[in-house]
Amino acid sequence: MSDLSSAPKQFQWKWVGISLLMYIVFYFFPLTLVPGGMLSGTVVTKASAVFIGVWSFAGMIIISAVAGYISKGVTIKEPAVAALGLVILSLVAVQIKFNTAMQFTTLSILGLVIALAVVAGLSLTGAWFGEILQKVIQSKGPEPE
Repeated sequence: MSDLSSAPKQFQWKWVGISLLMYIVFYFFPLTLVPGGMLSGTVVTKASAVFIGVWSFAGMIIISAVAGYISKGVTIKEPAVAALGLVILSLVAVQIKFNTAMQFTTLSILGLVIALAVVAGLSLTGAWFGEILQKVIQSKGPEPE
């Protein structure tokens, strides 16, 4: 078994795409389709408000951890890049949904930068956890029968 830390770490655009698809299906759609979500057309309930609040943070960590775990080799930066892409796609979706033109003010740019930093931090943390879990499970090897 080769040591992952000694292998060259090349950025894998394939995992950016896979991670972005995972974020769209398992993160963006659930957040927007629950009652009160942007695409639901219904009023928010207490349960959906809790779900939106929890999944906004936990979902980013969990999905990036899954991406880091299922990828071969070290895949930490790729889910973070995909998460940043998701923020940009979400911003565009909001603009389309509400048929508004993007007006950038100092406050809106600051909010976007903070959102990008938080999302990047959460996804890097999740991908790191996924890689650690992958390494631990690989080091154990298959269980004896």
